[in-house]
Amino acid sequence: MAKGSVDKFVNKCKNLFRGRRTEYRVVMTFQGRSMSRIVIDQHYRDRHHESIDDELILDLVQTQNGAYYFPVSTQGDFEFFKIEPVVWKLKSYRLILLVCQSEDYVGVVNAFRVETL
Repeated sequence: MAKGSVDKFVNKCKNLFRGRRTEYRVVMTFQGRSMSRIVIDQHYRDRHHESIDDELILDLVQTQNGAYYFPVSTQGDFEFFKIEPVVWKLKSYRLILLVCQSEDYVGVVNAFRVETL
């Protein structure tokens, strides 16, 4: 990600918990930590509501159980991740996730279909 894109991404993520979100209980490990919740920002509905929903996003995030990635950005206690492609039922998706170091949730900033090469 280019520097300007990272800054825009981080600013959008800072607003994650000020807006619409849904929270689901899960049992998974991400970034070497036990997570008990997935919190989905409803931003994806603005442009991608026809191709993705909360149920699919939960499936996509849970495919990352046990995964470890280097963050694309870190701001305070928050680490941000761009994970692509995430393949589900022969379709590719991009996940934009965040993890707060002092909490036990994976935050979904955005999720949408992407074209594969």
